[in-house]
Amino acid sequence: MKTITLIIVCLIIYSFQSQAQTQELLDNTWYLEKVVIDEVEYLTPSNDEINQVILDFDTDFINTYPAPSECFAFLGSIDFNNNNSSFSNSDASPSFPECNQEENSNFYVYYIDEFYWLESGNETQIFEYNITEESSALKKLTITNTNNDQAVYYSETLSIQDVDGFGTVILYPNPSQNEFSIESDVDIKQIKMYNQLGQVVLEFDDIKPQPSYNISVLSKGIYFVELSSVQGKKIVKKLIKN
Repeated sequence: MKTITLIIVCLIIYSFQSQAQTQELLDNTWYLEKVVIDEVEYLTPSNDEINQVILDFDTDFINTYPAPSECFAFLGSIDFNNNNSSFSNSDASPSFPECNQEENSNFYVYYIDEFYWLESGNETQIFEYNITEESSALKKLTITNTNNDQAVYYSETLSIQDVDGFGTVILYPNPSQNEFSIESDVDIKQIKMYNQLGQVVLEFDDIKPQPSYNISVLSKGIYFVELSSVQGKKIVKKLIKN
């Protein structure tokens, strides 16, 4: 009897955890780092046409597309299975790629055709997903298809406590190349920049008003800028380096 009770309790806990992951999936905008096909990694392009690929969910649809140029897109109907952190994708509608750069057209094949579309037409596909917390600033989403291929995403996470009372903060230009500036109505004490793995790659301490911050040592990609105020508040902003 105790064994049966323990199993039931474990199933209830697992169900709650799965439902929480589903809510996290819906609450965040996800940024693709890479897609892994047949154990080969293909990183998200970083060029004038595409410097990020965005993934959005709502309760009925999945939508993924690149930016700043939406030269391809994928939209599909989904149903969530909260018992095992998975969703089924049907009635998928990939757009024909209209990318000007060959690198981006090739990436479309790996990401859309081979990972999401699976050359299956309108057959329903099952995808498993898992969300882990990489740091206070980042969450990682891993989606696995029926071929055991994976797409890996990261999300900027902002708690209500971090945002409330911080004030207005604007990073510009965004995307940036070698430097960026901050427009804010609060005093900034410290700046930390994280890469998509949650690692600190640049840090500015004892901040004094200055026109710009040099990021020329960083590679192209998506970064998360954590700003700390003299009052102890924190906020995280996404910055793209071209």
